[in-house]
Amino acid sequence: MNDAAQSQTLTIDGEEYDIESLSGEIKELLSLHAQANDMMIGARRQAIIHEVSVTNLASLISQKVTDGESGSDDAESAE
Repeated sequence: MNDAAQSQTLTIDGEEYDIESLSGEIKELLSLHAQANDMMIGARRQAIIHEVSVTNLASLISQKVTDGESGSDDAESAE
């Protein structure tokens, strides 16, 4: 690999900037942006998992209630 292939750039308003030539403050902001983006994606995944869980639990509750299983027998036997 040559140096040009390894050089990372940032494009803003159609203009490319070599990341290595940017200030430390800007590099830190880029790092924070990447971290925040990763966290946002993770939070979206967690929200989907929670949504599926809530939907499945609601379906299970509905099924149990319509099958006539109130759960009172199970609660009494657990005591």
